[in-house]
Parts: sequence; C-alpha cells; structure tokens
Amino acid sequence: MKNYPESHRIHIVTFCLFVLAVSVSPISAFGAGENLIAKGEQARAKGKLVLAENFFTQAAAANPEGYRAMKALAEIKFELGKVKEANNLIDRLLALKVTGGRQVLIYLKDKTEPISGELVDETVVKMEISEESSSPYIKNQMLMPTEYYRIFLSNDGKVKLFPKSQVSIKYVGIPRIIRERVVELREKVKKKMIASAQAGKPVEMVVIKGGCFKMGSDQGSPLERPAHEVCVSSFTMDKYEVTQKDFQAKMDGNPSLFPGANLPADSVTWMEASEYCQKSGKRLPTEAEWEYAARGNTTSEFYWGEQIESGKANFCDRECALNVRSPEISDGFKNTAPIGSFSPNPFGLHDMAGNVSEWVFDSYHEGYYIISPKENPKGALLQISQKPGQGEPDSLFLAERSASRKVVRGGAWETTAFMLRPSSRKVFYPGYRIEGVGFRCAADVK
Repeated sequence: MKNYPESHRIHIVTFCLFVLAVSVSPISAFGAGENLIAKGEQARAKGKLVLAENFFTQAAAANPEGYRAMKALAEIKFELGKVKEANNLIDRLLALKVTGGRQVLIYLKDKTEPISGELVDETVVKMEISEESSSPYIKNQMLMPTEYYRIFLSNDGKVKLFPKSQVSIKYVGIPRIIRERVVELREKVKKKMIASAQAGKPVEMVVIKGGCFKMGSDQGSPLERPAHEVCVSSFTMDKYEVTQKDFQAKMDGNPSLFPGANLPADSVTWMEASEYCQKSGKRLPTEAEWEYAARGNTTSEFYWGEQIESGKANFCDRECALNVRSPEISDGFKNTAPIGSFSPNPFGLHDMAGNVSEWVFDSYHEGYYIISPKENPKGALLQISQKPGQGEPDSLFLAERSASRKVVRGGAWETTAFMLRPSSRKVFYPGYRIEGVGFRCAADVK
C-alpha cells in the first residue's frame, strides 16, 4: 500500500472490508432485484439500452411478481422496438392486483408465515457494530454500514426497520398510479404495433344503386324531423369503417382511444376524416347518402326489423361500463369491435348501425330538413350560403372546414340502442374528438 496518511489508510481498509462483507453476505432476491433495477436505470440514462435490458431482465427473474422490474423491462423493450415482448409484459402487469401503495409481504428467516405491510423506504443505511462476521478478513466489533427496509406494518400500524440481510420481500399487486402509467404505455405499444403492421389491401367498396326514400323520422328525436322524401344518385361506399392500420398508414398518426389494427379509427375530427378520404381519392358521404345506405331499402325501425336484437350491432350493452347500457342484451364487446364482427345490412355494408358513429359531409342547420332539396342534398352550408355559379372546390372545402357544426350518423359502442336507427342524428363541432366517432368514405360512380 502506498504511503498514505494513517487516516486515509483506515478509510481505504474499511471500504475494502465493506465490499468483501457485501460479497459474502446473504442478499434477498428482492434486494438483488432492486440493485439490478438501479444498474439498469443507470445504463438507460447513459443510452446503453441493451445493457439496461439485461439488468432489467435479471431483476424481473429475481422477483417475478415485482411490478418495478417488469415495468422497467416493458419500457426498455418498447424503446428497443420489441413491441410484442413489451406488450406481453404489460399484459402481466395489468393482471396484477391493484393496491393503494407499495404493498409487500415480509418473510423473516425464523418465521414461516409472512408479515403484511407497505414498503416506505428501501434505502435506509445505519452504521452499526458488527458483532460477528462470516468473513475471516473482518474483525469483531467493526463499525459497518447496515442496509434496512423501512416498512409500515399492517397488523399494528407501526413503522419498523428490517435488516435486508435478515428478510426477503415480495411485492403484492401494483399501485393504482403505476397501473395508470402502464395503461398509457400500452396505448403507445399498441399504436407502434399498428404502425409495424402492413396496411390493408385496397379498401373494398360497395356500389350503391341510387333511389328515393323517406329520410328522417316523425317519431324520432327533434333532430330527425320532419320526415321528407329524398333521392340520391348512385355512389360507392366503403364496406367497412376506416381501420386504425389504414388511417395510421395514410395520416402518420392515430388519435384512437382504443388501439387496435383492425379496430375502427375513433376520436377522429371531421377535418381528419375529410382529409383521409381526400388522400384516398374519395370523400365523406353526404348525410342523405349515408342514411340511404344504412337503410338498405328497408323501412323498419332497424334494418333487420322493428326491435333491437342481440348480436346485430355493437352498442352500449351488458359489457358496456356506461350508465346508458342495456343490461339485458350482450353483443360481446365492451368498447369498439373489429370491423366485420357483425353481419352486413342488405346493401352489404358492415357496422352501419353501431361500433362507431360516423362523420358525414353535411353541416347542420336546424331548419334544413324543411327546405332540403329532394335531389342529392349536400348539407345546409352549401345549399343556403352558396349562390348559383359561385364557389370553387377549394374554397367550398375551406368553407366546410370552418362550418360551426357537423352531422354525425349512426349508433356507437357508447350509445343506446335507440341511436342504432338509420334516421338517428347527432351534431358536433368539427374539431371534437369523441371516442365513439369514426367514419367511412364514399365516392361518385365513375
């Protein structure tokens, strides 16, 4: 040893002895896991993601039910682009019991039954005299740092210190606030999975032969009155609602609240829906086209008959968590359903009666149904504000973007069965994002 001052030599010897003591002393699996998590976080902060992944993997193996290691590993998997592995870890995390804090079970060396408590602090260190040691290099009565857990005991409501060398700890469940962060991570993971999925084949469209029908309903809500005769020319319409994989591929983003490649895009604004259709060489259907297509040449309350039937459409049923649900009916889905999950209507169109409500082109005006033209009506703004011979396509589109309110058609997973009727209408501002609203596109017959 170099000729250091005596005080320095004492510190160096003490440090070396401490390292030896730690290397030979028993460490609980929990403690080892926490040390590995700390090393993983350090590696992550330095940008060494693969090394961090290795540490987090070891930590998760040391404490398989511990949410901290699992969450850290899921995050690093996501950063490394291993989204499927991250998704599997997230599923395990969300399956854990939700707790109010860091609930743990404490296993003492001399006890068979664990003690229940809440981990308050895991970094407590006290300098204590070591009475004896398993190492021949450490003398008795040496002042050594001792690590403790500070735990709030459930049985007597007291806080107690437990030496890490004398106990092992097992997490119970996952704190609510941590679970919320995991749910947020799941949305990012699923959207990345959607991005990695191949966009679907060219969207199948159905040719709708034009005709006349009674639009609206005198027995429905005030928005549906009065019923009036309308005729539409032939057009084509998407067979399915626009999926998230197709929307995300074309729009380079996905606002949906319920991520899934084959789930309908939800929480889409009118402007985004219109832009998507334009990029696809299509347009949003007019309100008259939409209702005509939804009815499928039927005149009944619903396209399948006069009464609501189980398995016909996705609306707020027994699985739905909202207070408007119909508890006597089940459609099998709590939120949105993959496109094509229900039988098509007589025109061969899916989900025209539910899943997500759909934006249409038209602007809303409370008196429009009274003055609406019979032939191919296109909405209040165009019919009322535009003078014959005026208005270029671009300026008309900009006018529609700035319209105060837009019409939404059809029921959704979060609406009552009443909204599944083809005549039902809702009105929203074009910039609204609502988890029950999506869209499909239409086009003129060429």
